[in-house]
Amino acid sequence: MKKILLDTDIGGDIDDALCLAYLLKEPQCNLVGITTVCGEPEKRAAIANAICKTVKRDIPIVAGLDTTLQPVPVYPTPDGATALPNWEHDIYEKSDAPAFMYEMIRDNPHEIVLLGIGNMTNIATLFNTYPDAPSLLRGLYMMNGYFGQEELPEAYYNWNSWADPLASHIVFASKVAINRAITLEITDKLTIEAAKAGELLLANSDLMKAVFDFGNSWLESSNKLTLHDPLAAVCIFHPDVCQFEKGFVRVETREEAFMGGTSFQPAQHGNVEISREVDKERFYQILSSTLNS
Repeated sequence: MKKILLDTDIGGDIDDALCLAYLLKEPQCNLVGITTVCGEPEKRAAIANAICKTVKRDIPIVAGLDTTLQPVPVYPTPDGATALPNWEHDIYEKSDAPAFMYEMIRDNPHEIVLLGIGNMTNIATLFNTYPDAPSLLRGLYMMNGYFGQEELPEAYYNWNSWADPLASHIVFASKVAINRAITLEITDKLTIEAAKAGELLLANSDLMKAVFDFGNSWLESSNKLTLHDPLAAVCIFHPDVCQFEKGFVRVETREEAFMGGTSFQPAQHGNVEISREVDKERFYQILSSTLNS
């Protein structure tokens, strides 16, 4: 069993909810806590709680930061919160998520894998406030960064970095025993039409019904499902699903047109590993069998 601490901006893109559902169902996962980040983190915490309640799991949840270390022009609220009246859930107020994360990490030295699937503000604040936190982690996995050949249409496509570039810079520079980034050019390969989502992932349980209820607004507006965050989670328990390359990552924090942009320098002594390849069929098999069981 691996102890997982999840930091998420759940409530928008459906893949955050799918990631949480996978963690709740993965037999090797001991989900010890959840923190939320981005606009209206209280509602995001309530969504996470509602999903956990469908499988009768009482997971500690803390609503975290709704400000950024570096100002950004857009900071969305969770569209999926409109489905909250449909599901039993607790009410949350904003709290000190980095302090909660540190207490959990300090009390479980070298046992916690921190999984970041939103903007990096909570995690960067954790590392800034508690400098020994990275060395106490078993690992850090994040859905963050873009290193593809083609230029992105807009800088914000690299959302988890763009939404707080300074936080992304701090997290990419951190020294953790295992520091792995699952990146946009790799997760983009895991895109299916919204209409086919129900073929891969069956809404045959309260858990999956909740996931689709909270994510329907996203599916309807985007008309597609890209499994960014579930890949980051699956890689923790099935590392052979992705191939990684070690090196250093630079994050743009000054040039507005390229804000949050990431570049990679391969190096054997690097502090970060970025995803380079994904076994799509194996990933789909693991995700669907786990969630549909």
